[in-house]
Amino acid sequence: MSDLIFDNGEFARAGKTLSRELALADLPRVASEVLGGGPVQFVLAGGVDRLERPYLDLGITAMLELKCQRCLKPMPFELDVAARFTLFRDEERLDEAEAEDEELEGLVFEHEFDPLNLVEDEILLSLPFSPVHEACEAEATPVADVVPQKPNPFAVLADLKGKLKRGE
Repeated sequence: MSDLIFDNGEFARAGKTLSRELALADLPRVASEVLGGGPVQFVLAGGVDRLERPYLDLGITAMLELKCQRCLKPMPFELDVAARFTLFRDEERLDEAEAEDEELEGLVFEHEFDPLNLVEDEILLSLPFSPVHEACEAEATPVADVVPQKPNPFAVLADLKGKLKRGE
């Protein structure tokens, strides 16, 4: 658990800002999904929107190293996340607001809010499902060379008909 625990509602209403630089070791769920990288910088800023709802703005940047799923070699990945989370008193109000506005992302007020959990969640959601280089350095054997070419069934049929006509 993080030593950065605070009340997210008070943080937002007071317009506070929190900025940190983290090592991947501080984010164990992320560290298990990437080959390396870091440091991870994040900024969390609170405020109140035009509807008098408290919110948290989160920005995250990092250079991470992922495994290319085509060539299985390391590949750089530039992470740049920006998200706004509107705070609600309970899940029911959050669900209602999200049903009215599809683009709204929300959180419930927490007296013991750990921003590192939110940072980890957003990083994990931002990682590509199947990362690949745009062009791998040394392409493996082309698939066409690995998969044996099957003869065209119509060509086989034509050959068979020809043999039958010739009496073979």
